[in-house]
Amino acid sequence: MLKLLRPDQFSIFVTAYRNLNKNAPASDIRLFLDDIKKLLDSACLPEELAKNLQVLLGSQLAVDDKFIVFVELANNDKNINLIRNEIEKWEAAQDTSKIEALAMYKLNMEGSTKSKNIDAFLIQRLEKLKKYELALDMIAQTQKPYQNKLILAAMLRICRKKGDYSFAEKELCIDEDFIKQSSFNLQYELVYYFQIKDNEEGLEKTLRRMRGSAANSIPIARTLYNFYLSLNRFEDAQSIYTHIQQLEQNQAAEWEQRKKFPANSTLSRIEEQTESEQAVWLRMKELVSEQEHNRQMIALRDLLKGFSHELGQPITNIRYAVQLYQKKMQKDLDNPEALRILLSDILLQTNRIGMLLSRFSPIVSPKNESGEFHVRECIEKVFADLETRLRGQSITYQINGASNLMLMGDQIQFSQVFYNLILNAMQAIEKNGHIDISISMSEYQVLTIIFADNGPGIPEHNFQKIFEPFFSTKDPTSGNGGEGLGLYIVWNILKMFNGTIQLDKNFRSGTKFIIQIQQAKEGH
Repeated sequence: MLKLLRPDQFSIFVTAYRNLNKNAPASDIRLFLDDIKKLLDSACLPEELAKNLQVLLGSQLAVDDKFIVFVELANNDKNINLIRNEIEKWEAAQDTSKIEALAMYKLNMEGSTKSKNIDAFLIQRLEKLKKYELALDMIAQTQKPYQNKLILAAMLRICRKKGDYSFAEKELCIDEDFIKQSSFNLQYELVYYFQIKDNEEGLEKTLRRMRGSAANSIPIARTLYNFYLSLNRFEDAQSIYTHIQQLEQNQAAEWEQRKKFPANSTLSRIEEQTESEQAVWLRMKELVSEQEHNRQMIALRDLLKGFSHELGQPITNIRYAVQLYQKKMQKDLDNPEALRILLSDILLQTNRIGMLLSRFSPIVSPKNESGEFHVRECIEKVFADLETRLRGQSITYQINGASNLMLMGDQIQFSQVFYNLILNAMQAIEKNGHIDISISMSEYQVLTIIFADNGPGIPEHNFQKIFEPFFSTKDPTSGNGGEGLGLYIVWNILKMFNGTIQLDKNFRSGTKFIIQIQQAKEGH
């Protein structure tokens, strides 16, 4: 049949072979494959047809009596050196079909084997050959319970290369305990995982864990330094950079004591490297500063555009109302009732303008009453001011965390952050809800405030818009905000405190914001 087929008719053979493989005894299939091997060895088939056969039957064609013996040896880790050497020979000869065949045989074997280390080595080779699905199948079948951290890292790495983490998420519980127990190889992959998942909290915890791993390791510290740069976290990058310099100086001193290298030349090399890297770091910081400036200019343009639109509506309404009254006067149709309606309309529109302008007061006010204040106490006062309204909507709240954390800045502006967040939550919840706030500070002096409510949450298609000025899903004439300035003002106020606010896009029980500020300190 193969001798009669053209390469473009290969699908006919594929269908026939699959029917045969499904219905014929295994002994007949073995004889059939032997015939195929002889046909391929004779080189009588067109090159394209021969290549298609290798792709379809590669792992099955690799199997012979000698291979079956090899498979038996590969089921016991005491033979690991022999197996490794043979697999490396196959790899050097680019005979990948045998590596795939070995993996397939192991997947089809019943019962437990004593070859977990051999299987781990085989998984690594499959990953190198980009046989990702086969590698993941072997991980799931041969590595449970998952204790080998190199295999866990390989699992996440393969998922990253595939661009799909569904396998890892099905097999693993990637939570805080998982991060705490992670080795550096796992931490490295978790950084990518949390970035792709847009999980700021998980990313921050992983970077902190990696910071601990970098305490005495220059390679790990350099990796962390590169991550910080890629995340535009230049203050953290500068801190770890100083740490790297200290580690290198300590290493140079040790080399001098052991008389392995001349200390002067080593230190000179470190200084040259330091100057070079410092220049790169400063340039990157300049580029990101330019990027931030451009982003701010775009935000300012959008703000002015939105502001002009919002102001234009009430001003236009006032102008038309006055023009209409003037025409009535010209025709002697004006009367006290028409004047009352005009003045009432003007008052309504000017109130709308006043409300719009007042929304900007927290970020444009010339008053700046800077001083130290307790973070938790400030937030508690905001809740106390809104207590009656919260109780009227049957909304409860809870504040957890340290009470001694201090901030330097304008307490009124900081209060405005929580007025806006709480009012937004109240409008979203409407009735019978709950607001949770937790306050903590990391060992790196980063204040973290988690603000969460159990409302309906923010639709995914709005994730990228919520901090833009004048973006709102509420009615701006309702008198309850709705201009789309609340979160924009929150974002700007936190900038003044050297802080950030992020939406936790993985939170599914409402809305959760993560606030981080780097100038906090402990007080009394």
